[in-house]
Amino acid sequence: MNLTPRERTIMTLLAEGYTDAAIAAELDLSVRTIAYTLSSLMERYGVSTRFQLGLRVGAETPTHPDTEEPDLNESD
Repeated sequence: MNLTPRERTIMTLLAEGYTDAAIAAELDLSVRTIAYTLSSLMERYGVSTRFQLGLRVGAETPTHPDTEEPDLNESD
């Protein structure tokens, strides 16, 4: 499932420890909008807690390492 830019931002701030009120203030939205967005995401992902939501969204987010791992099988 793809997240909208707003959903992605909300999930990022939530993962950083922001409260609903802090997220709302940061994004200039109402606390209710944040709560509805998170509730909708929880329903969409079939989870019952925000923690589970974070795990599910995190598991679907591709990771891109900043640096390549050295190839240990390479001979000099």
